[in-house]
Amino acid sequence: MANRQSRLQRRILAANLFAALIVVVAIAAVPTGSRVVVVAPPWSKPDRVVSIIANAGGTLVNGGRSPWLAVADGTSPDFVNRLFAAGALFILDGRLAAACLEGVST
Repeated sequence: MANRQSRLQRRILAANLFAALIVVVAIAAVPTGSRVVVVAPPWSKPDRVVSIIANAGGTLVNGGRSPWLAVADGTSPDFVNRLFAAGALFILDGRLAAACLEGVST
């Protein structure tokens, strides 16, 4: 019985640590400036991410490692909302752009 309770406690601890990690990553990824990483649906056409940025009134800064990733810049205060309305799947903070650019090793 004590062994079973110990395993349950370890699982609960692991789940809590995982949830805390997700929260920290989510907070770090929230866009705070005009430069963002745009994630288009991976199943869409390769030029889809460019059209999302253009339709939102932004400027393409750099392509990503994949055709569905790009770094964009927008001056409109509602740029992120416009990107979502144009079809973006996710929008990440521009500080994460280095991980999305071509030629960057991880």
